[in-house]
Amino acid sequence: MFSNNVKRLLVQHIKCSIRTTSVRCLSAAEDVASLSSKPNTNYKGDYDVIIAGGGMVGCSLACALAKDSLLSHLKVLLLEGGPNKNFELKPEYSNRVVALNQNTKALMTSLDVWRHVESMRLQPVKHMQVWDACSDVMIAFNSEELLDDDVAYIVENDVMLHAINKELSTAKKENTNIVYNAKIAGYQLPHQDDLKPMTCVEMANGDIYTCKLLFVQ
Repeated sequence: MFSNNVKRLLVQHIKCSIRTTSVRCLSAAEDVASLSSKPNTNYKGDYDVIIAGGGMVGCSLACALAKDSLLSHLKVLLLEGGPNKNFELKPEYSNRVVALNQNTKALMTSLDVWRHVESMRLQPVKHMQVWDACSDVMIAFNSEELLDDDVAYIVENDVMLHAINKELSTAKKENTNIVYNAKIAGYQLPHQDDLKPMTCVEMANGDIYTCKLLFVQ
């Protein structure tokens, strides 16, 4: 599921990693390491990993962590900005879709997610032709002639996300939590000289979480 190098990095998770976002940074004067020791009703706990964003990427990561034998012990928090919706497969197709290649199918199969997609609906791509607008040069991919499987798959976003969430709900253990309607107001990154480096995440409602590793979609 993960390479050994990635597993070792996640298990150690000494340094925090984050992609720049538009949310504001918290005041550097706040002592992040002392949050857990101070009486603060807004402080909701410390996690090994916080995943900001409950889309396909964030939910897939949470599911992979929960299912991996080396990483399932990590305390994980998934912050989803929207509400917890009940999924209903409608007769009409949605125009919000994603194209998935064989590598993505293999990943979802390893997470036991693909079987949920197949039980709902998808459309396989059997043939693909790519051509140049300025010439007659083209290249064609045919699943019957070149591949052992389909070229790609077109899956509705809602179907894909529901399949991932369905498997996450069965794989989720006591150390994996999901918070809905979670709006991030800001964060504070650890300093290089911190003895116990932690990232502080402040929510719009005032709740505060700390973590060793923060993923932002």
